[in-house]
Amino acid sequence: MVSDETPGNGPGQDARSANAGRIRRTIAYMVEHLNQPLQVSTLAAQASVSTSHYFALFKRQTGIAPIDYFIRLRMNHARELLDSTRSSIKEIAAEMGYDDPFYFSRVFKSVHQVAPAEYRRRSGLSKTGPPENGRSMRPLAFPTPPNLTKQPRMTF
Repeated sequence: MVSDETPGNGPGQDARSANAGRIRRTIAYMVEHLNQPLQVSTLAAQASVSTSHYFALFKRQTGIAPIDYFIRLRMNHARELLDSTRSSIKEIAAEMGYDDPFYFSRVFKSVHQVAPAEYRRRSGLSKTGPPENGRSMRPLAFPTPPNLTKQPRMTF
């Protein structure tokens, strides 16, 4: 018997496509909730899968754990706020959902390899005036968004 399926369009492809859509939806959810605490179980519920299955799907699609991805999204947004506003680090920390600005600073430094105050100083944007050189620093250490349609690695 000959199958009507063309290579790459079979049931396995449909599942991969559906999983990529689930992950895209949960990333959109993350972006919409950057200032709120987030649980993997909430993301799994958004994707209509178990927590353990969601974690595995997300890591397969993006290469990193969901919470690590969420932290990077938060810290990138914080960096954008440092570049575009005169808000204090304490205010930016609060806007990103961190009650403790010192903890926020440690997380920011772990992602961008520079503390937020130092980042702002280097970019030339201070609370009192425009950037010294008229430009802000370029983004630090955030990978390009993952290709959510890549094929999973096969191991035997």
